[in-house]
Amino acid sequence: MRNDPALRLAPPRRSPTDGWLGTRELPGYRAGNVVAKLDDLPEVDPDHLYFDLLLLDAGGRARDYHSGPCYALARRQSLDERSRFVRVVAELVRHVPSDDVGLPAIGQALTFIRERGVESDRLVIAAQLLDNVCSERAVSASLSHLLELSLGEEEAHHAMHDVVVDLARASGSALAGAAVAGAQASNYGIDDCASGINNGGLAGQVSYLVRTVGKARARSYLRDAIYFEMVPTPALFGL
Repeated sequence: MRNDPALRLAPPRRSPTDGWLGTRELPGYRAGNVVAKLDDLPEVDPDHLYFDLLLLDAGGRARDYHSGPCYALARRQSLDERSRFVRVVAELVRHVPSDDVGLPAIGQALTFIRERGVESDRLVIAAQLLDNVCSERAVSASLSHLLELSLGEEEAHHAMHDVVVDLARASGSALAGAAVAGAQASNYGIDDCASGINNGGLAGQVSYLVRTVGKARARSYLRDAIYFEMVPTPALFGL
């Protein structure tokens, strides 16, 4: 199933905090505790829109922000292009707050996307910049979320089954130092350990992949294994 290019796509899911903000002309989007929004400040830049990314606290108040002229969006850009931009950027950095690293730590990725836009190849680079500074936990959460959005939880879990088995066999150890059913993985054969990981659900499968291949390589490894881009493209949200 992992190598089936016709994997069924699931309808996108939204968390209770997600939703559109602003206006049609100057849209914003909230994804978890992140808000991406546009403004029109001709006194700052007469040719481009202005971009703000806010990191919210538990009470919904802004506790950090990144902002600047959005060179990827000229003021003449269509309303649909504006909406695509804020939705995709919000989704791209949705899981960064789980690290509590703050927005300055991901400033390079945010500046890149402000300047270069949200075409697929740009998103791949921006995601790699994020993965380099975020923790394994944040990378795992991002990949799990994208898999669920793309395939649905059940199908994503099924698609990851062979990925885990092949990776365990290739690495020679299913999960060094981790517990499987209360015992150390070293007490089990490789296939038994892989089976234990697969029986633990999607989050455990993705966490195992990230730990085994490393956070810097995990996104590209998974992309090659299941044959679709592991970035939040506009098409994923019907935009």
